Amino acid sequence: MNICVGGDLDGEVINTREGTLFKANEIDASKKSTYNRQTYIVEGNTYRFWLCSELSYMEATEIAGKYLAEKYKYLS
Repeated sequence: MNICVGGDLDGEVINTREGTLFKANEIDASKKSTYNRQTYIVEGNTYRFWLCSELSYMEATEIAGKYLAEKYKYLS
């Protein structure tokens, strides 16, 4: 999925970044958020999200869970 959760790029899909960390200003100089990659495995499928470091892990995971619930209706 590679969806950004929170921060300046909330909701945007970022497929072009490697590694586990990137700064939004690498995409747009006016943006300031920092993102960490988080992987979730559901039913053997791997999904990656970019979680804004300004959010708590719990908060960001809850939002990522909502994206996954769209795909797996029984999670909601």
